[in-house]
Amino acid sequence: MTSLFYSEPEFVIALHKLIIFVNPNDLQIFKEITVPDDLTKCGEVKFVISQMEDEGDEDSKQQQQQQNLSKESPIIQHVKLSSNSQMLAVTTSGQKALLLYKLRPEHGKLVSIRSLTRASSSLVFSKNGKRLLVTDKTGDCYEYDCEDMEAKPKLLLGHLSIVYDVLWSADEKYIITCDRDDKIRVSHYPNTHDIHGYCLGHKEFVSALGFLNNDILISVSGDKSLRLWDFKESKQLKKLDLPAPGLKFSLRLSETDKYQLAVLLYQPNKCVALYEMYRSREEWEFSDCQLLNFPDIIGYNLCFAGERLYVAGAVNQRLSLQVDANSPSTPKYWLQMVEDQFKDFEWQPEDKSSWFKKKYDNVSDYLERKQRRIEEKKN
Repeated sequence: MTSLFYSEPEFVIALHKLIIFVNPNDLQIFKEITVPDDLTKCGEVKFVISQMEDEGDEDSKQQQQQQNLSKESPIIQHVKLSSNSQMLAVTTSGQKALLLYKLRPEHGKLVSIRSLTRASSSLVFSKNGKRLLVTDKTGDCYEYDCEDMEAKPKLLLGHLSIVYDVLWSADEKYIITCDRDDKIRVSHYPNTHDIHGYCLGHKEFVSALGFLNNDILISVSGDKSLRLWDFKESKQLKKLDLPAPGLKFSLRLSETDKYQLAVLLYQPNKCVALYEMYRSREEWEFSDCQLLNFPDIIGYNLCFAGERLYVAGAVNQRLSLQVDANSPSTPKYWLQMVEDQFKDFEWQPEDKSSWFKKKYDNVSDYLERKQRRIEEKKN
């Protein structure tokens, strides 16, 4: 997987084993982090086999954890930067683990390695960077302590299908999760067994969440829609029809109460829908859709960094980084320089077709068998 995000002043790109930090203003790479080849042999940093709370019997836990110590090389799955830019969280596949790096005052120092029982699906830091939520592909959400590195992870909540995104509300009173089964769930925190409500209306997987402000939630889905929610009231405020299923989105504040909104679409070439989003009286409105063409790449991620919109994809199993032609121009040599950082890493983007529901018609088969039984009985 590739990560692409902007946390001023740092534009972060991650793929395979490498994470680079770029200054989008002067286009200089000012920091790099490389994930170790073997997480069990990292010198002073101990590989901690995490004992999960509320996680079945001890034998099965130990067996699952030991499987994570395989000879497979760790590959970056997800990357998240804390809001104060002090900590960087990295989850890996192969050797499934959660890595914590301290970025300031240290220059990317690895301070913790903790095993994961299952592959991660999303991450989010608390506001002060002292706690981290990690969701996995079975639908569980765990809380990790970022100060006591050997503390047991706490199982906070679970879904019946994969969780694609997780957020903490600004006041940290709610955890918001979305899954493959169309649901957006709002849980109280820290008493996560108490579900505050659901934002229901999507007809396909909900792939990404974000906040417009402290009260309004944004979601995109495979049902070709983007929706605004009053998540505390579980109320839909606005629905925007997309040209194709939505996978990710990025927002940029251009003026007061006016945003640029870019949505990554599940379709080739014209894979980005660009809108202006603005406040009109009491409602949010959207401009007409502008489809951006990025030929020959399979778009996988996108991000506004300053005034530029970047789109990451794959060409011949190698990273390709593109810039929207309407953004301020970027020297071609710089894009080539970034791509060259990852030229040794082959990359095959995940097939997103598996995210969609599969339709099964077992009623027709049942009726046909029933009719045969009736006829046989008559005979």
